[in-house]
Amino acid sequence: MKSYPVYVPGESYRGRDPRKSAKRDNYNRVAAKVQRYLNDDLATLPDDTIKVYFSYSVAADIHEDPDLVQQVIFGIDAGSGGVTICKGDYERAVKKRSEPPS
Repeated sequence: MKSYPVYVPGESYRGRDPRKSAKRDNYNRVAAKVQRYLNDDLATLPDDTIKVYFSYSVAADIHEDPDLVQQVIFGIDAGSGGVTICKGDYERAVKKRSEPPS
């Protein structure tokens, strides 16, 4: 489980192959977009919250290729289907989540 704020790592390539450079640039562009999307959405949520983001819905929301978004989200240290992020204290978030709604 990742914690807020989320950092999405980019790819590096130092070679001279223009195709590989373009692929890296596109990956890094989408990675920055995913990072901005996740952090902006989490900023609106209250503290001590756990939220699950599915790769396909993030891709749809940011209008990017689902396969590339899945690859980016997998690189966050997540599963292939998405990522779970905790904003605030994990113990309080789990307790808050297990309490029945009032």
